[in-house]
Amino acid sequence: MRIIRNHVLLLAISLLSCAGCRFQSQSSADGNTTKNGQPIYQDAPYLQPTSVKYYFNALQQISKASVLSANRDGQIRILSDSGIVVPDNGSLFYAGKLIPDISYSQILPKKIRAIGTYRNQTIYLDSKQLFSNAWAGKLQIDHSLPNASIFAGGDDFHFLISDGEQLTYLDQDGKIGWQGALKGVLQIHYEPLKKSFLIVTTDQLAEFSPGQTKLTVIYSGSGITCAAVTSMGAIVVGTHSGYLWLTDKLLISALPCPDITTIKEVNGKLWFGSAWGAFTLNEKGKYSYFARERWLPGNRVIALEAGPENSLLLLTDKGLGKLSFNPMTLEQKALFYEKQVREKNIRYGLNSSSAYLQNGYGSGRTANQPSDNLWTGMYIASQLFRYKVTGSAEAKENAYEAFEAMERFHTVTKIPGLFARSFERDYKVENSKGVDWKKKELLSGSPASVWLPAADHSNWTWRSTASSDQAVGQLFALTLILELSDDDLWKARALKCLDNMIGYIVKNDLYILDVDGEPTMWGKWNPDYVNKFPVNVGDRKITSSNIIAFLQTAYHFTGKELYKNKAIELMTKFGYLENLMRPFAQIGPNGTDELSQVLSTEWNHSDDEMYFLAYWGLYSYALDGDLKGKYERAIKDHWEIERPEKNALWNFTYAITGAKEFDLGPSIDFLKDYPIDLRNWAMHNSHRNDIKRLPVNFRGQTVAERLPLSETPIYRHNGQIFNLDSQGDGTSLISAGDTWLLPYWMGRYLGVISAPLNGK
Repeated sequence: MRIIRNHVLLLAISLLSCAGCRFQSQSSADGNTTKNGQPIYQDAPYLQPTSVKYYFNALQQISKASVLSANRDGQIRILSDSGIVVPDNGSLFYAGKLIPDISYSQILPKKIRAIGTYRNQTIYLDSKQLFSNAWAGKLQIDHSLPNASIFAGGDDFHFLISDGEQLTYLDQDGKIGWQGALKGVLQIHYEPLKKSFLIVTTDQLAEFSPGQTKLTVIYSGSGITCAAVTSMGAIVVGTHSGYLWLTDKLLISALPCPDITTIKEVNGKLWFGSAWGAFTLNEKGKYSYFARERWLPGNRVIALEAGPENSLLLLTDKGLGKLSFNPMTLEQKALFYEKQVREKNIRYGLNSSSAYLQNGYGSGRTANQPSDNLWTGMYIASQLFRYKVTGSAEAKENAYEAFEAMERFHTVTKIPGLFARSFERDYKVENSKGVDWKKKELLSGSPASVWLPAADHSNWTWRSTASSDQAVGQLFALTLILELSDDDLWKARALKCLDNMIGYIVKNDLYILDVDGEPTMWGKWNPDYVNKFPVNVGDRKITSSNIIAFLQTAYHFTGKELYKNKAIELMTKFGYLENLMRPFAQIGPNGTDELSQVLSTEWNHSDDEMYFLAYWGLYSYALDGDLKGKYERAIKDHWEIERPEKNALWNFTYAITGAKEFDLGPSIDFLKDYPIDLRNWAMHNSHRNDIKRLPVNFRGQTVAERLPLSETPIYRHNGQIFNLDSQGDGTSLISAGDTWLLPYWMGRYLGVISAPLNGK
């Protein structure tokens, strides 16, 4: 399988000693670097964002201005067109709903026109009074604005109220201190440092100070939508085209969405609601952006409010979103994912790359997939690394179970050395290899569907047409068992799989021969196939790199000269060393023939995955020191061109060469930014004004700097990390076993990520 050459990585298993493998690094005496001088990230708690969403029903819409309140008791109230509603029964993966608030039956008949929060209590405004149920219900102020819908509270329970045209300033006894007129009032805010009120209209900002007899206009402009006063007294103005600080009046429009709908300082950070999500300026001087259903029930943000337990409430056109920022170490995040993988993504011991959630999160369903073996290998590797650094019995058992499933790929085929793509119980026997199957597979990227009876049970079938990316994953997994396991039985079983697989490829002239005796579409490393590609077509380089890694690894563990001699022959007689050393800058499109043209239309990220996984065998088991030096240069060349992706798996794999600079910081950001919610929500960023776009290019890099993974479509290591937009409805859940757990536990194993500093 070439175009979707997804997948990959590792395996290893069981009963492992925590004594060292050649790659494992211990900390130096100062704890800041490993023993070979590589930096170490100290795993201190950071703030991990999560979201709970509550959706309106068909009758609950918002057409008011002041519509959201959260009080000191954690009670959240929303004023909808059908009355006051409250959030009900929501959690991270189970969306809640909004139900009528019946806490005070005496309020139900009232026509509430606005609600808000004053001194951490909820305030109500109807056509006659402004009142609260706090303070023994003593706050009850009559007003004379029957259409009042906007208010703000000042010192000593004084309030400024407006109906959008008229303004009335009242004390707690209802005594009128001032009245005036101002058209188009949108908001009123109290400025505690100046002890005045800021009044926002569609074309100006005015200020009212108690004791004065008239308003003072402090800013005029068009397209005003909102404003806010910070805790330091600064005023920021929102417009349809961006925002500006009143001090310099310079419009800032390079934003995720410049159509600002609301602004509020919450928990010390200034937040902007917009017509397309919400954002805030982070410590790196970039905007952290929260939009679409990964984060919010609707895109248009109507109101922002501080919520319970330092959360942020975002009222949208479709419902309420509650963003929480909870302290979490990377290990705690790992353990969250570990539990999720076991609950949702395990099938016959295999790591299923996605679970289908058509009936909600509780109804996850797995199914056979073309590369079950590769995703499983990656998961096993994560568990192997986890066990090596923590001694977790659970991790060992996870690896043991998954290894048995992977081993079965080698036993269901009846042909030693030929492994299956997948297997299934009570599945159909079929063969979609029609007359034009090769061309169809080439153009679609989807492998032919060939299911055959299993060798071990009559009611089981297995899927054939194994491909090169799966061979890479198989080899890497088996390598780790042989390198790290201290159990002779499991090592013998792994060695048998490895020797049979590579022996089968060598015996068949460097092809994977399928059950029909023909090479599979993507199981080809023969010089006649490899060297027919022009030198700038990536398949010439990757096939050479991979097969040399295969042969070196097989020689290292079996001691069979056959494998060593074949590797030397390919490098000296057929130019495979030159092929694999060719700089990546030379790889690009080529239209010499149809196959070359299809394979070089764009950069193939499944190839990146295959390269980096196979680098473990290419570099570690080099036949001599001179080759090892050459391989190190080839790996560095690849890493340099991949650096903009800031992929933790690529970076940590490069670190096995002993490189001191492998972008540890961006790797940690990769792990932190990866969303907790791994469902396939639609994401959209191509509208953003705060990103610098690049011209169309061969690598498919759309922007100069990769966006945080919390803001982009769900990413797998074989995918395009620079995709800005995606479709999705949250009905499938990808596995963290290969996407996140692998790079995290690899980093821990290599010693470049510490154990959590808090010991948890």
